[in-house]
This record gives sequence, structure tokens and C-alpha cells, in this order.
Amino acid sequence: MGCGRDRDFGKKDLGCVCQAVRAIKDIQDAGDECNECRNDCFLEPLGTMVSPANRVNTRIFKLYLKNGDTFKAHIKGKPWKSPFFRVKDIFDNCCATLQVVKPEHHHHGGSGGGGRGDDLEDADTMMSEWELTGDCITVDLDCFCAIQCIKDVYVDLCED
Repeated sequence: MGCGRDRDFGKKDLGCVCQAVRAIKDIQDAGDECNECRNDCFLEPLGTMVSPANRVNTRIFKLYLKNGDTFKAHIKGKPWKSPFFRVKDIFDNCCATLQVVKPEHHHHGGSGGGGRGDDLEDADTMMSEWELTGDCITVDLDCFCAIQCIKDVYVDLCED
């Protein structure tokens, strides 16, 4: 399966973002195939985007709007937005419930926390752990033109 539109007359065409999020959901649920691309959203099994493959349950990804901007969601009670998501459910062809995920920063010296605090855009290069924010968003996957898988990670799915 590739990131394109498979033409099958008689079925609704599904965009590549929709196909990728469906694949991520299936992989998170259970998958056992392999793919040679190390950061391909279709890469199976879950955990192959990390080395070594530890206990993981989530494939973190970003979505991009048709104008090229990164899609971000507000985190309730926080002054910033997150561009990172975990698929929770997919339904009605290409609608999905996404959990907003944020990185837990572990700064090593330097300036510390990055002054503005309104955006987590470059956080994927600075973090070592991820956590769910408790916020979910329902989206129409046909509104996006690109998806970028970031990393396979373990997140605590049960809130205390």
C-alpha cells in the first residue's frame, strides 16, 4: 500500500492521509509486516521506528494542511498548540478522533525552556518522552494533504 489514491471504481477514493491514519490505527492495534523505509507511516510492526524497538503503543504523527502549514490543536489550559497526534479512532470513511500529544522536554544546559511557549513545532528534535494531553479532536482527514510520522513511542493511555 502506498501513499496515493488507489482507483477502484464503485468505491469512494480515499486520500493518502486517510489511508496512512487508517494504517497507523491498524498498526497500533496489532501489526506484523515490515517495510524498508525507517520513518514511513505504513511501517510495521509498531516499534520499528525506534532503535532498539522497546515497548511501544503509539505512532506519533503530524498533519499538514493543503496550503503547507502544519496543523496544530490547542491544549486546554495551556498557552501553546501541539502539532503532534495519536490516532484514537477512525470512522465514517475518513473521519478520525485524534489525541493531542505533547513532548516532555529534557533540556541539557543552554537557554532552557525556549521563551515563547506558544508552539511545540520543533519539539520532535528535543524530547525524550511523550504524554497525552487529555484533549481530543475530531477531524475530516480529507482536509489534509500530507502526514509525517515522527516516532513510535510508549505513552500512558490510562489517566490517573
